[in-house]
Amino acid sequence: MRVSVTTPAGVAKYCWLTKPDTAFNSENWKVTLVLSKDAAKPLISKIEKERKAHVAEEKAKNKKVKEAEPPFKPDMDEEGNPTGDMLFTFSSKTSVKPRIPLFDAKRKPMRKGVEVWNGSVIKVNGILFPYVAANGAGISLKLNAVQILELVSSGNGAGGYGFEEEDGYEEEEEDTFEDEENIDKEGDF
Repeated sequence: MRVSVTTPAGVAKYCWLTKPDTAFNSENWKVTLVLSKDAAKPLISKIEKERKAHVAEEKAKNKKVKEAEPPFKPDMDEEGNPTGDMLFTFSSKTSVKPRIPLFDAKRKPMRKGVEVWNGSVIKVNGILFPYVAANGAGISLKLNAVQILELVSSGNGAGGYGFEEEDGYEEEEEDTFEDEENIDKEGDF
């Protein structure tokens, strides 16, 4: 049985929501959601309940089926130490879902062309999708829709590069570098 879930707010990592990931000769929408261990507990509990029920059902049909890894894991730092956060990877094939619906914090559909980058604060709606494969019986997380609570995007100006406002030199309002980028995008040719 497929169960719908909506996650608590977390941070987007490895974000492929507006442009598909084309690695491994396939096109997939996907995002890894980073949740604190406490925020992740209800989601983990729901996933584990469905996963155990699915594995038990498959074992009743075929005693040789093994249990696949869960669709979540601890986040690790560069030295391989746990950060205390949990990672949940949601994905869907572009052939099944040609576009992922994106909504703003007020539940309004977002306009096309908005890029959602790593670091955005999001909530994910997905499906707990039971499967049986060579690695065993398990649950995958199918990406259904995303609500953007705090957007990190290419259009965030200097803040998108990590700069904060400082005292000092201030450029005149006319003919900024960003204006030149927009002219280049429009093109004369």
